[in-house]
Amino acid sequence: MEADAMKKTRNIFTASLLTLYAAAFFYSAAAQSSQSPEPTASFSVTANLVKVPFSVFDERGLITENLRKEDFLVWENRARQEIRSLGVDSNSISVLLVLDTSPSSKSELAKMKSAAEIFAGKLSKGDRISVITFDENVNLILDWTDNTKMVKKALSSVRSGLRTALYDAMYLAASEQMRGIEGHSAIILLTDCVNNHSRIGFEEAARAVSKSQASFYLISKTAIVKEQARQERRVLIIEDIYRQIFGEEMNYVDEYFDKRGKEMAELAENTGGRVFFPVDYNAINNVYSEIARELKNKYYLTYVSNQDLIPDSWQRITVEYLRPASEVMYRKGYYYLPQTQRRAAGVAFAPSR
Repeated sequence: MEADAMKKTRNIFTASLLTLYAAAFFYSAAAQSSQSPEPTASFSVTANLVKVPFSVFDERGLITENLRKEDFLVWENRARQEIRSLGVDSNSISVLLVLDTSPSSKSELAKMKSAAEIFAGKLSKGDRISVITFDENVNLILDWTDNTKMVKKALSSVRSGLRTALYDAMYLAASEQMRGIEGHSAIILLTDCVNNHSRIGFEEAARAVSKSQASFYLISKTAIVKEQARQERRVLIIEDIYRQIFGEEMNYVDEYFDKRGKEMAELAENTGGRVFFPVDYNAINNVYSEIARELKNKYYLTYVSNQDLIPDSWQRITVEYLRPASEVMYRKGYYYLPQTQRRAAGVAFAPSR
């Protein structure tokens, strides 16, 4: 009993310190940087016709092409389904870029802007793009457009903020900006996974992303930010407090980012997207390029569900590839006739600047 109580106390204390760490470190970093120079949808369900986007990767991590319907099996809620069709999704793409600008130094922000502009240039004629940035506010800086040159103009006025409303940004991106979007769609989030200013939690944000039917891609800056965080005096103080109370060594930086990374990775995989961990800002360009190639070469399969479906219920999908492959990424499920979520109180885009 004493051990269980101690463990519970430890978990509560750890969570509290991790929250304190996130708020303290990133607010400090921000302050410092601010002072220094069926067929038309990517994933859809209509009259029980389900269309699932997917990608197959070989042992080198390259996208596998020339896929055949007979090489796949699909289940819904453990019930085998008959695949009706399979092919490359050649429809135009709607891509929503969501950029974490808090906290970022001027040089970091410039690299993030440049990477977003280069990605926009890789889109094809007819593709559409929208851009959201967030710090303590969530800002829709570019509404949907097929003029990719507008991205550079929209990003030109972006500045760093002090805090991070990550989950609010995810929620608004999925439930507001992706509302009514038909066709091949994706949300690409660039962030360090820190949240210290949202009005809603991760679960509500993740549910909104799943209901949007867009593939969710995360470009995580944690590998970059962790090294900076380890040098922070506040982190060293928190670790010392932990040792004095529990007599244990504790790496708060790794624990905090590992937890955030795991929940984000699960969300990305469930929507048919992926997670990337670039080691520096220069590598972000390569990640965007890889995502662009993947979106243009994404396959889909369709089947007519043989299940009795209840509106707003989650249906689990399993896809099996019968030939050798390193990885098969596909949407792991869907909400049948999803109900629109009531907007969370106080969560809205910031007024236009």
